[in-house]
Amino acid sequence: MSQMRRALVLSATLAACAATAAHAQGMRAIWGLSPTNIWAVGDGGAALHFDGQAWTRVAFGLPVTNTFFTVWGSGPNDVFVGGDALILHWNGQAWSEMRLPTERAIVGLAGRSATQVYALAQSYSDREAPTLLTWNGRAWTAAPLPMPFRANALALSGASVLVAGFAMNDPTPNQRRTYGVLARRLGPRWTMAGWNGRLVTDRVVAGAGWSSVSASGTAILLLGEDDEGSRMVALSRRAAFTLLPRITERVVSAFLGSDGVPVAVLEGGLARFSAGAWAMAGPSSPSGPNAQMVQAIAQNPMAYAAQTAAWGDLASTLAAWGSSTDFYAVTETGRIIRVQAATAQIVYDPSCVANPQMAAMNPVCQALQQTGAAVPQAPRPALPMPSIRVKRP
Repeated sequence: MSQMRRALVLSATLAACAATAAHAQGMRAIWGLSPTNIWAVGDGGAALHFDGQAWTRVAFGLPVTNTFFTVWGSGPNDVFVGGDALILHWNGQAWSEMRLPTERAIVGLAGRSATQVYALAQSYSDREAPTLLTWNGRAWTAAPLPMPFRANALALSGASVLVAGFAMNDPTPNQRRTYGVLARRLGPRWTMAGWNGRLVTDRVVAGAGWSSVSASGTAILLLGEDDEGSRMVALSRRAAFTLLPRITERVVSAFLGSDGVPVAVLEGGLARFSAGAWAMAGPSSPSGPNAQMVQAIAQNPMAYAAQTAAWGDLASTLAAWGSSTDFYAVTETGRIIRVQAATAQIVYDPSCVANPQMAAMNPVCQALQQTGAAVPQAPRPALPMPSIRVKRP
């Protein structure tokens, strides 16, 4: 078998393994304190921690099967994980379940310190106001936002708290439209951009239902979808929001890197927005193999196939953390992908730890070892703690 054909076969095999991994546990959120202290959470109580050397499954010491949607911390010994009517807290020694004044799903966490943490409790529908929870270091308090809408994401920008989502309205009896909403709290006062419950206050913000919001410095980035199903990305840098140029390929996820550069993860690669335009990056797709591709395949077919599979896996990205040129993405397959400049690498695959005997025959696990990626580790023993379930109010 030629090197080219072998690489293509390996790529197809790695992609097939991704489909199998997807049935195990999808990862939905990722956050890091530093490159050597990163947390990822997802379906079925799945949680991972990266210490700079290896990804380790987190053992909570609690009977948790909830889906986790968000994670944030003020330091290595102060980490919050949010999910279905649940927030777990790590104090450096043990995990505990926090008492919450809500039964709603926690879909966003962000904070400024150990005594100033915010959690977004999603509304059940766009007809109900979402709730913002505030942690002061002793207890959570809850306050509804000033209008009903479907809240999907939370971020902090300077002194402001941002909540993004959408509301539905019927301009005529036979028409139903989606309007974007961006709620901003500065001090005790909320202002509503886009749709404010009565009229449109910002046409750009109102133009799509927003599924995510991210902030870095003075920049704010929104990702959403309009009524025609087109993906929209809007950016603000101390001024009004503007729509960024549309990209031919579908935008799967978008975020602001820690360097303030917008990144769009696409179905076939990614793009970075700089100097007023999108710069594409990703696997080359020439009509025939070029010299660089042939050389890469000849040197290490497994590594080439693994990178090709990693780019394919990015198409199921749900969240990302890092800078625009070096970030980690979590995916629906449960894999974690690290992107550095124009290269992508699988650094964690749940199937490599689910069945150690099968892992020896799994080409994904072989690729992880051959490419020098962090080798997934089994859970560390849970720290002793009482199995007490906190009764919610």
